[in-house]
Amino acid sequence: CKMMSRKAAIAATSIVALGLVACAVIVSQASWTTTTTELQGTTQTLANGLEITDVKQGTGASPSPGDNIKVHYVGKLTNGKIFDQGDINFAFDRGQVIKGWDQGLKGMKVGGERNLRIPPSLGYGSRGTPGGPIPGDATLLFNVKLLAV
Repeated sequence: CKMMSRKAAIAATSIVALGLVACAVIVSQASWTTTTTELQGTTQTLANGLEITDVKQGTGASPSPGDNIKVHYVGKLTNGKIFDQGDINFAFDRGQVIKGWDQGLKGMKVGGERNLRIPPSLGYGSRGTPGGPIPGDATLLFNVKLLAV
């Protein structure tokens, strides 16, 4: 009887150990991390450096690639200077806007609001906007509200 319970204990320990190893592998392969602050909501940092903070969860439809969407946005440089703002319509996830927007709006629902911190590689890169307000290698800060899908 003692031998049976010892085998059962070894088997249970092995199962738990395998489960922990599997969890460690999944966590190590995740492409983002999550942190929470009271003032900003939950922030996801993707492997490519894009930071996504949900300010307000929406309750409406979530866009699929190719859907025409309407957003209201405010774009700032890291020094706080607003370089653009307004409403815009575009086909979602079709390359009509900077990559940081296509990636940063995924999973968002109508009525939702997000802050995006977009690294240069997902924005305007080393060129910036020639003759425009965005310098080369600029990290961009956007507040985006999804108005319609």
